[in-house]
Amino acid sequence: MTKGRITRKEQEYRIGALLRFIFIFRFATREQLYEFAHKRLGLTYPRWLVDYSTKRAFITSYQEPNLGLKIYYLTQRGQGFIHRYEPFSNRYYFNHRHTGFNTFEHQRAVIESYYILYEQLAIKEWAPEWVIRKKFRLKSKIPDALIVLDSGLKIALEVETWYKQRGEWKVVVYKYKHEMPRYDAVLIIAYSSSNYEGIRDRLFYIMPEFSQKLFMLTDLVLLKQGQCFYQGKVRQIREAIDLLKQLGKPQF
Repeated sequence: MTKGRITRKEQEYRIGALLRFIFIFRFATREQLYEFAHKRLGLTYPRWLVDYSTKRAFITSYQEPNLGLKIYYLTQRGQGFIHRYEPFSNRYYFNHRHTGFNTFEHQRAVIESYYILYEQLAIKEWAPEWVIRKKFRLKSKIPDALIVLDSGLKIALEVETWYKQRGEWKVVVYKYKHEMPRYDAVLIIAYSSSNYEGIRDRLFYIMPEFSQKLFMLTDLVLLKQGQCFYQGKVRQIREAIDLLKQLGKPQF
């Protein structure tokens, strides 16, 4: 093997990882694919991986006029490539309506959170919103993702890019109260510090004996520092998780 050449097994791993990233978020821009290959796979030249996956017809793209971006999504061949790792790969589908401006902005925020969380936590599984929705009834509270840690702890992820009134947060709290057997905690990531402060000042006064125990709150700045607001104070997110384990789930 010549210097710099990778094995077939490593090549398949990299392709599979890229396809699974698209599977999770349904679609991605070329820049997002480059970022994934760089941050999660450690590649210094990610262009080859994207171009090769396109050439092999694992992914395809179209030009989104409203965003002015090229959007990549999985082909049937790409779905088949990851079927051993993603049991819902045969139910994957892409519709151009998925790339509306609001959807794209929220997806971008979730992806940014995804990278930071993988740096902070030992994550065993990341189940996307659209897969969770297919598993459960439509009236269930569907988070943006379900994160399963190596410890087995199940955390529902909510990434907040828009302002919510107190009445809307009340609905969120009550819905999660009915979903308790399914999740051990809910991690809310505010996309801005002002939204973080607004959520902190409203959320934890709604059923405080429940919300203060179940919900962890952070924003992107705090998260990069490994911190969140939990049980009335800002603390390290790992400390919050340890405390959560000690307290156990709220009983109602």
